[in-house]
Amino acid sequence: MDLYTLSGQYDLALENLARYNHHSLQQKGKNKRTLLLHLQFLKAKLYLLSGQFTLALSEYEDLLDVMEQRVQRQMKNQQRSEVQRGVSVIEGAATLSGVGLTKLLLVLHQDSTTATAASANEIIEAIETSTEMLLESRRDALRSPKHAELAIDLGIAASISLTNLGIAHCTLLGNKVKSIELWKQGLDMLDTILGDAMNTAMIIPRHKFIWMESIRARLHCDIACLLLGLENDDDKSSTKKKQKLEEDTLKHASEAAKKGLDIYDELINGAKILRGESDGSDDNAQDGNEDDDNKKEWERILQEEVKKKQAEDDEDKPPEVALSPLWIDYHRCESARALGLVAHCYAQAGAAVTSEGLFQSALDASSSYPFGQSLRSNSNVVVVDDGKGIAQSSPNLGLIARDVRLWYAMLCNNWEKRKGDADRLLADAQTIDSEMIFQGYSSEEEKKRVSGMISSLWLFCPLDFERK
Repeated sequence: MDLYTLSGQYDLALENLARYNHHSLQQKGKNKRTLLLHLQFLKAKLYLLSGQFTLALSEYEDLLDVMEQRVQRQMKNQQRSEVQRGVSVIEGAATLSGVGLTKLLLVLHQDSTTATAASANEIIEAIETSTEMLLESRRDALRSPKHAELAIDLGIAASISLTNLGIAHCTLLGNKVKSIELWKQGLDMLDTILGDAMNTAMIIPRHKFIWMESIRARLHCDIACLLLGLENDDDKSSTKKKQKLEEDTLKHASEAAKKGLDIYDELINGAKILRGESDGSDDNAQDGNEDDDNKKEWERILQEEVKKKQAEDDEDKPPEVALSPLWIDYHRCESARALGLVAHCYAQAGAAVTSEGLFQSALDASSSYPFGQSLRSNSNVVVVDDGKGIAQSSPNLGLIARDVRLWYAMLCNNWEKRKGDADRLLADAQTIDSEMIFQGYSSEEEKKRVSGMISSLWLFCPLDFERK
């Protein structure tokens, strides 16, 4: 099933999942209900990723009915520990989030302008309720030191839900101020999780820390995207002449985009401090500055201590969750969005040559995924190229590959004698939209594209938080 999913063959993946589900029904034991629950979440997620939103919504609504029945039974029995409550909260929040996101994608696919106030409120209410459940439960979990790990899980889920909620406000209501406010709240939550872990001497597992940093990078990119006015990816926005941004807006957008890019760099290549590199925050410091020297000395000491600690703990450290090497490939493709946003900032500042170099890097990054497909730009024919190219298994990465080409086309349209390059990039973006992204992720309305902001939507499920 995993191999079918990685290669974008979701129909075969769903067929294998159905067989596994059938065999699971024949099993007996106390874990049968949990197993079937996880399988249904996976089924709903596969439907959503493949653009079959109606089927996904049916699965999530069925899960929601089951959850409500379980809550009613638990309230009658009044036998429910805090840990059981936390796990149930993640299940309920994941279900509500799934309902809201599926309805959001259905509306955007049909035509975002047809979203009535009632349907928009219904979508936002589902994601908002999910967020509030997670935030409240995290506050309860923090009261007891023995639930420190649960508090981390709830905090991660809450930061994801805040990300999704901001995108809903942006795409449905056009409320940029509210969206950025929610995304900053998500960033604050991630910082709080790290602070709480330090205060309680709680070690965050490596796979969860990577997860947190990936969420953080998306949040920074979302903020930059809104500030730059790139949330709508229609033909008019791709061909319009450059509009000068206010200096303060461009400054904040550039800062957010560069933060996102720095995070992706560390997700792909490892922490800068362990590579002996500076974080770049002291670029403007004067030579011989005492604070600068102290900082470098502390970085050197920390680097030595980390390496020493790693050597000591190699034999005694607890087993970690095995991470697929494809996560690095995924983050490399996803970094194309941050590269494209930084490039757009340089274009706005008048540095067209630097911008083009970054856009070329963004194109390379977006087309580097294993099991992918590449574009033959001169004929717009999709061909296999050594197994690497634009991801077939992730609509998120497909949308990012499309967007960086649209943004690059904007640069070329504002550059003398580059209209031919702009037309080629727009044609490539159209090929990605019509042939390489699942049908549900493109708009039914002719010449209208679904907003690239949905590339940041994050669908979580209880299995993501299973304790190993």
